[in-house]
Amino acid sequence: MTDELSPEEEREALAAELALGLLEGQERADALRLLLSDPRFAAAAAAWDGRLEPLYDRFAPARPTDGLFDRIEARLPSPAAASATVRQLRRWRVAASASAALAAALALVLVLQPRPATPPAAPELAVARLEGPAAGPLVRASLDRKSGHMRLAIEGIAPGELAPELWVIPADGTPVSLGLIRPSGSTELTVSPGRRALLQDGATLAVTLETAAGAPHAAPSGAPIAAGKIIFI
Repeated sequence: MTDELSPEEEREALAAELALGLLEGQERADALRLLLSDPRFAAAAAAWDGRLEPLYDRFAPARPTDGLFDRIEARLPSPAAASATVRQLRRWRVAASASAALAAALALVLVLQPRPATPPAAPELAVARLEGPAAGPLVRASLDRKSGHMRLAIEGIAPGELAPELWVIPADGTPVSLGLIRPSGSTELTVSPGRRALLQDGATLAVTLETAAGAPHAAPSGAPIAAGKIIFI
């Protein structure tokens, strides 16, 4: 029996690691480049974000005790064994975290929701990852197209005199404003029915910096600081 992962399993695990925030340094940089160049990997990472996002607010953050990682490293027999062991531990951590998250989500659905007489239609869910230059802004978006509810997680936009404004760029290439958003943290908004129809699979979401007065604006005044494609899941 072998513990080796197939190439597809390896990529799925990498997508889960990226969504869970387990990658660092060169591994994270390589995964982000793959995210931009490979639509299938981007869809897998977005799917993991969508699965895990409902659980993010249910658990309080916890920090490891002081010296924990030093004690783990001291018990590893050699650099080569350490690398293999850490990699294996990471795989177990991904599997355990993902299994626990999905099990918790399923338990909540079974306990808190009554069983419907007929299964409800699945909502049209969409996700997008808006990125700027290296180490620049990062915006993760999830959208329920049926209700128009959009949730954004925003990093790396420095506060200043200009405010970030979110745009959708449909197939005709004309940007349409979805309104101002916060420069960091979480933002939730409801997209109006008219603009909701523009949020199609493959359309672009983008963020520009604009004056707060007069928002939402008719057109952006400058180039996007972050942009990404909408993906249906």
